[in-house]
Amino acid sequence: MVTFVCQSLARPTGCFPVDEEQTTQTKLFTFSVVFEPEATQEDVLEYCGVKRLCDAALDGFASTIMAYGQTGAGKTYTMTGTEAGKDNQPGLIQLSFAYLFNELKQRKETTYVVRASYLEIYKEHVLDLLNPSPKSLQVRWNKNKGHYAENLFVVECEDIGDLQGVLEEGRKNRQIRSHEMNEHSSRSHTILTVYLNSEQKDFDDPTSYIRKQGKLSFVDLAGSEKTKKTKSQGSTLKEANNINKSLLVLGNCISMLADPKKRNGHIPYRDSTLTKLLSDSLAGNGMALIIACVSPARSNTLETIQTLRYASRARRVKTKPMVRMDPRELTILSLRREVKLLRMENAYLRQQIKNNAGAVKLDKVVSTAVLPKTPDSGLEIDNSEDPIKDRQMVTKYMQENEELRAENAEIHRIREILIRDHEAVCRENERLQNKLRDLEIAATNGEGLSPAMFGSTPTPPLGTPASAGNGSWRTLHELAKQPLPNKNMDKELREIRDTLGSSDSGGSGRRSRQTSQERLLLSPTVTKIGRC
Repeated sequence: MVTFVCQSLARPTGCFPVDEEQTTQTKLFTFSVVFEPEATQEDVLEYCGVKRLCDAALDGFASTIMAYGQTGAGKTYTMTGTEAGKDNQPGLIQLSFAYLFNELKQRKETTYVVRASYLEIYKEHVLDLLNPSPKSLQVRWNKNKGHYAENLFVVECEDIGDLQGVLEEGRKNRQIRSHEMNEHSSRSHTILTVYLNSEQKDFDDPTSYIRKQGKLSFVDLAGSEKTKKTKSQGSTLKEANNINKSLLVLGNCISMLADPKKRNGHIPYRDSTLTKLLSDSLAGNGMALIIACVSPARSNTLETIQTLRYASRARRVKTKPMVRMDPRELTILSLRREVKLLRMENAYLRQQIKNNAGAVKLDKVVSTAVLPKTPDSGLEIDNSEDPIKDRQMVTKYMQENEELRAENAEIHRIREILIRDHEAVCRENERLQNKLRDLEIAATNGEGLSPAMFGSTPTPPLGTPASAGNGSWRTLHELAKQPLPNKNMDKELREIRDTLGSSDSGGSGRRSRQTSQERLLLSPTVTKIGRC
């Protein structure tokens, strides 16, 4: 989401018009919300989605609120308000603190631990604002945390007063200079992060707990500057160059992330310390809100247009929010849910086999052993600090998954066998019906049996003694060409009808088919027909 805090009236059309200096051309920019100059900090909190981001952080997501704009546009005032004792105007950070602790009181079923850290990026170096004598901190990366500042001081906060103390301590230590455009210009980017670790009972298994690691970051970016206007010199000029460089890299990353053709390619996060620490917020597994602050002065029209272009590109960036959890607990939780799904699938397949098996007894093929029930398994993750117990739990879940998979595979195999047997019986039934129809036609016309009635040249039926030889079978084949008495024909038709009746019952499967074959072979008349 992108919010424009500007010195202009809000437009209901969804676009913000800006007249370029020395031209009559009007540019339109899409926005989410635009605030009038008279808007209060409470209005920004209420309508630009800050509360929603706070709720997401309490639910285990990573949320980021970022202020961007030219120097003197009101970024620091929007984020932190006025200093203590001066008009007492709180910023979004103080208002968010109050909202967070109010929500913590409402969520009594969940236990929270609140911690906070405060850092600044000054001349591409990371400094701890909570350390009285800060040293440059190294930015590291690992698979679970992403980019992070090593040895950063983190304070545990029991109430809102502790969070306010962290904010005030960091504000006193932040780098501030004056120049032609701003008497109190921030010379560094600051990131205040509130860590919200929660613990809640699992609804599927009350004996275990689900732990989440949400966080809420407030980013106050230094203002983009034109050195000709600020008349910066010496160290102030070097600071401005570093600020503009980091903002340029941030803009390049946002432009590539907003382009569908480039977002899946290489994004140059490592070109700047700022983009390293914001990589998760920009296109990772979190959510972000960018507040673009612009100036009402006509002399700053070009800077205003640049800020609006910057924010419009950021609005097109898509993220994939995911709940942050410890990798071990996430593995255990996923295995537990997989076990539940496999049990549901197992029960469904058992019911299908029970409905479709007919006379086949399932207990002759599938083991009737009952798997242990999870409520009695004693698997808990509230003491997951023990690595041996974690490995035992993971091993037991994986073993149970393999047993369920094997049993499901066996049930699938039996179901396929039953389907094939049923299809074979249907084909045998159809073949006998065709023979019955041919015999009835032959009996009605008083004709002899022809080999054409039974397809190609017949082969000896299964069960024919080896001593019969080809000669005996040829003799039987020649006898098949002779006319049959009507009495024998009627007897033969009755026997085939009985055979079809037994195969249609479907209750005995292979047994009915084997009995029909034996009856055909034992009858002197039907022996001429054989098995085709």
